[in-house]
Amino acid sequence: MTFFDAMQRLSRSSTSPLLIGGLELSHPERVEPFFQQNTDAVFFFNHLGEIVYFNENLPRMLGYSEDTLYNHFAIFSPPEQNDSVTAFFERALAGETVHYTAQGLHIDQHRLTLKITNMPIEQDGQVVGVYGIARDITREKQLEDDVVQIRSQLKLREQIPELVVFQYDALTRKIESSASLINYLGFSQLELKQLSNKQLHKRIHPRDLDPLRFQMIRLLEGEVDSFEQEISLLNANQQYQLLRLKASRSNEDKNQISMVLYDLSEVSEARQQLKLEREQTKEIYEALEAAISQIDLSTGRILFHSKGFFQLFEELPDDLILSEEWLFGRLDPRDISAMKRFIKRLMSGKSGMIQYRLLFPDGRLKWIEDQQIPVFRLDGSIAYTNSIMHDITLQKEYEERLQQLAMHDSVTGLPNRLALTETIKDWMQANTAFSVLSIAFNRISDINNAFGHASGDQWLQATSALLSTSKTAEVFLGHLGGDEYTMLIPSSFKKDITSCAETLLQLSTKPILIEQYALFARVSIGISRFPDDSNNSVELIKHSYTALRRSRRENHSTVHHYASNLDIDYYRRYRLEQDLHYAIERDQLFLEYQPKVDSWTGKIIGLEALIRWQHPEWGRIPPNDFIPLAEESALHIAIGDWVVETACQAMINWSRAGAELVPISVNVSPKRFLIPGFEHQIEQALTTYKLSADLLELEITEAALIMDDPNISRTLEHLSQLGVRIALDDFGKGYSSMVYLQRYPINVIKIDRQFATHIVEDRKAQAIVKSILYMATEFNLAVIAEGIETLQQLEMFRSLNCPNIQGYLFSRPVSAEVMESFLLREVLYPIEACSLAPDTVPRFSVHGKIKMLKHQNQAFDFSFSDIQAHRTSTRHLYFTTKTPLPLQTATFEVRLVEGIQMVSCTLSIIAIEQGQYVGKYATVQEAEPVLRFFQSLRYTE
Repeated sequence: MTFFDAMQRLSRSSTSPLLIGGLELSHPERVEPFFQQNTDAVFFFNHLGEIVYFNENLPRMLGYSEDTLYNHFAIFSPPEQNDSVTAFFERALAGETVHYTAQGLHIDQHRLTLKITNMPIEQDGQVVGVYGIARDITREKQLEDDVVQIRSQLKLREQIPELVVFQYDALTRKIESSASLINYLGFSQLELKQLSNKQLHKRIHPRDLDPLRFQMIRLLEGEVDSFEQEISLLNANQQYQLLRLKASRSNEDKNQISMVLYDLSEVSEARQQLKLEREQTKEIYEALEAAISQIDLSTGRILFHSKGFFQLFEELPDDLILSEEWLFGRLDPRDISAMKRFIKRLMSGKSGMIQYRLLFPDGRLKWIEDQQIPVFRLDGSIAYTNSIMHDITLQKEYEERLQQLAMHDSVTGLPNRLALTETIKDWMQANTAFSVLSIAFNRISDINNAFGHASGDQWLQATSALLSTSKTAEVFLGHLGGDEYTMLIPSSFKKDITSCAETLLQLSTKPILIEQYALFARVSIGISRFPDDSNNSVELIKHSYTALRRSRRENHSTVHHYASNLDIDYYRRYRLEQDLHYAIERDQLFLEYQPKVDSWTGKIIGLEALIRWQHPEWGRIPPNDFIPLAEESALHIAIGDWVVETACQAMINWSRAGAELVPISVNVSPKRFLIPGFEHQIEQALTTYKLSADLLELEITEAALIMDDPNISRTLEHLSQLGVRIALDDFGKGYSSMVYLQRYPINVIKIDRQFATHIVEDRKAQAIVKSILYMATEFNLAVIAEGIETLQQLEMFRSLNCPNIQGYLFSRPVSAEVMESFLLREVLYPIEACSLAPDTVPRFSVHGKIKMLKHQNQAFDFSFSDIQAHRTSTRHLYFTTKTPLPLQTATFEVRLVEGIQMVSCTLSIIAIEQGQYVGKYATVQEAEPVLRFFQSLRYTE
C-alpha cells in the first residue's frame, strides 16, 4: 500500500489534513520521504490496530515479507505481552503519546527487544489511527543481562591464604587491635581504638552492609556458629577491594567473634578468572551506547560507571563525587528546577526518568534521558541507585523538526492553524485587545481544477506574498487552509480595523500571474474581536470565519464583522445543506418564469426559468443561498438536470393549452460542464419531450469560460451543432468577455443589470451599452438587457436601439400557470416596478432581541439577534428581523426594550405576513405583559 493510499484509508474527510503530533500531512508527496528515510522502523496503524503503512526498515527488522506485514500488530508480538501492548495502543488512540519497551517476534520466531513510541494520528480533533516508531535494542539488552549473569557466576576457590585477622567484642562493640587490620585500613592504633560502628560501616560497600548485618545478628543470637560472606571494603588506598569474610564465635566466650578476611585476588586461579570476567564486563559496558552507573545518594559518590558516562559528560567529577554544584553547573538553567524535583523524588525512594540538557563551554548542547532505580537496604533506607543514561539529542532534533513542520504550512511557509491558535492564546494571556481577520481569495478550487495543483501552489504562494507585503511587523499572519488566511491586528495598531480591511480589499484589483494567465481574486474578509466576541481562541477563529462565510455570499469583494445573528445564519446554512439533499424528492423545488420581451411591442420573445425552494421551516429560500450549497457537492448535477426536465415539461403543457412556444433559457452551473456527458443529457431531454433544439437556451457565466477547460469547449461545440442556443450572462461585468465571443459559439449576450441601474444618468454606461449593441450587430448576436424596472430605463434602451429587454417593468418571475396566460396573451405592457412593491414598512416599531432556544427538540445557546416589534395581540407578536428564522419547529425568547422598560416572552413563529414574522405566544399569560408594554409606549407618543 502506498503512503498516499494509507492516508486516504485513514482519512475521514476529503478536506481536513491528518496530524501527527501537530505535523500536518496536507501534502503526502512532501512528507513521505521524511518517514522513508528514517533510520528506525516507522509504521501506521488504523483504529483497529492493523498496519496500513510502513517504511523499508520494518520488514528488514522483523524478516517478514511486505504483504505479510499488513496485519494486526498482535501477530508480531508474543502472546503473553498482548494485553500490555494493547493497553499502550489504546492510550495512543485516546490521544496520548506513549514510550515503552516490548518484544517482537522475528519470522524465524526468535525474539527482539524493541523500544517503541506510539503517537495519535488526528483529523478534525478525532484520533483516526496511530503512528509508531521502533528501535531494535536487542543487543543492548542482552549485554546488560550478560553483565548480571557474569557477576552472579563468580565462584571463589577454597584454601585461600589469610589477609587480615582480628577480634570483635559484641558487648563493647569494639575491634581489638590487629596489625594486619591497621595496615589494611591505613589507621593508627589509636584511630582503630576510637573507630565507631558508623565509621566502620562507611568503609563497607552499601550493597554488602545489610547482608553482613543479617549474618552477624544470626551469629550473635546463636542461630549459627559461623558464616562466610563476600564484601567490598575500602582499603588504605581508598579503593574498594573484594574480600571473603569468615566469622566464628569463641567456644570460651560467646561474645568474642573471630574475624578473618581473605584476599581473593591473591589466589592465582581466582585472580585470572576475575580478571577475565572484569575484562568481559568492561568490553560489554564499553560496547553499550548507554551510560550505566551506581551512585550513593547520601554522599553523591559514583560507586561504578561505564565508559558511556564519560562520553556523555566528557569529564568526571573530582573524587568521583557527583555533587549538585558539579551537576547543576553543567545543566541548562531551564532544567535545574525539574532536576531538583527529580532528586527529591529519588530520595523518597521512587524510581523515575528525566530528560535534561547539558551545556558545554563551546556552545554545544546534549539532550540526556536518565532513568534512576533506587536499591534499598533491609531497613528500608536507600543504599544506592542504578542509573541508565542515553544521549537523545538526535531524537530531540527530530521532535523539534516535527514541531517546526507541525507549526508551519509547507507551501506558503506561514504559521499554520495550530501556531495561530497558540499565538491567540499568548495575546489573550497578555490581555492585549486585538481583532481576528479571516481572509479568503476564493479561487483555489477553480485553479486546481482548471490548471492543476502545481498552479494552485503558485496561487497560494502569490496570495500569501501579497498579504505578507501588506502587513507590518506587529501584525501576525497565519495560514488557515486553501487560499484562506488569518491576520491578528492589535488594537494599538496605527490604523483602525475598518481601514485595514478596506486596504486588504484593494488586493482584488491587483492581477496575480499564474503561468501565462493574469488572474483576479474576489477578496472576502470576516472580523471578530477580543475580548468583545469571545475569550476563547477557538471561538474567536470560528466567529471570524462565520463572518467570512457571510462575506463570501456576496458576488463582490466585501467585509463583514461578526455579529451574534451570524450563529443562527450558520445553523440555518447547515440545516439547508442537509435538507437540500431531499428537496427534489420532497417536491420543495419549483420553477418560476420571467418573460423576455421586444423593447417596442412588448411581444414575448423568450423566457428564463428560475429555480426556487419553498422550505417548510425556513420559508422561501433565495437561490443565492442554496445554489452555492449545491455546487459545493454533486447536488448541482441532479438539480440542474431537474431544471431542464421541468422546463421541457412546462413547454409541453403550454403547447397543449394552445400557446405558441418561445425559447426558454436555463442557467447552467460552471461545474456542470466539467462532468462528461452533459451534452448527451440535453440531447436525450429534447428527444424525450420532442422539442426543437432552438427552443432551449443555456445561460452560462464568465466563471465557466475562464476555466479554459477542453471539456467546456467540446461540450459547447456539440450543443451548438445540435441547435441549442448559448447565452453569455452578465455580459460586460467581467474582464475578458470580448475574448469569449471569439473563442466560443455564443448566440446571445445578456447585458448585465448594473448598466440598467445607471443608464439614465451615467453617460459612460450609455456609451458602453451602445458599444455592446454595435458589436452584437456586427457579430450577428441576439441582445437582451436585464434589470429594466422603470419607464425611463426602457426609453433609454429604446433610444440606443436595444431590441429585447427583461425586467420587473414588464413582469416579475411568475408561476407556470401565470406564464401560460402570458403566452396565450403574447403581449405584455410595461408597469412601473415601484407599483408592484407593497408598502410593508410598519409605521410603529420598538427595538428588541430574539434568541432561538430550541429547534426540532434540540436545545441551543445562541446569542441574541436584533428585531423590530411592530404590534401585538392577545395571541401573536408581529416583528421584522434581518436574520432568517425557521417556522413552526422552533422556540424563541424575545426581549423588548424601551428606555428603562423591558419585557420578555417565549414564542414560536407560525407564519410570515406582509414581510413580518408572526410569533405565537407560548401562553396567554405571556402576552399580557407585552400588551401592557405596547399600550404604555403608544400612550406616551
